[in-house]
Amino acid sequence: MDAFEELVARHQRAVYGIVSRIAPCRDDVDDLVQDIFVLAYRSIGSFRGDSNFGTWLHTIAVNTTLKQLKRSKKRQAVSIDDPDTSLIDYLPADNPDPAEVAQSKARNTQVRKAIDSLPDKQRVVVTLHYFEDYTCEEIAQILHCSVGTVWSRLHYACRKLKGRLDWLGSEG
Repeated sequence: MDAFEELVARHQRAVYGIVSRIAPCRDDVDDLVQDIFVLAYRSIGSFRGDSNFGTWLHTIAVNTTLKQLKRSKKRQAVSIDDPDTSLIDYLPADNPDPAEVAQSKARNTQVRKAIDSLPDKQRVVVTLHYFEDYTCEEIAQILHCSVGTVWSRLHYACRKLKGRLDWLGSEG
């Protein structure tokens, strides 16, 4: 039990981050994270060590989150101010101009809405690749699909995002 508590302590933030980026409804995230760790605890005997524990746990997290999305089909935007899910972390921190900060927040809200509007499978690969820094090979392992499928989903997701966010290129 102590060993599992240590695993939870090491991986809880990462699991929370991935779930909060995939599940657009903030109210579901805490429950999902708890469910994921309960499921991992119950399934720890099935961990064969073919991959590292984090990859195995992220597989459980992604699959559990996708199942919940299919059940609920809630599509609400995540708060751009939420420190766990905010895209603001990807912007330069040394920008004190309030007008630019407001513009950045508005831009991030639009990016988050565009990502949230993607089909679940595309949103997952975008989240894992661009926000969690997984390689396509690792994503294929997590999702139990081919690397080509991951590339295809990324390609179509990026095309959709480019079409929805082409106005970003014309700003400032």
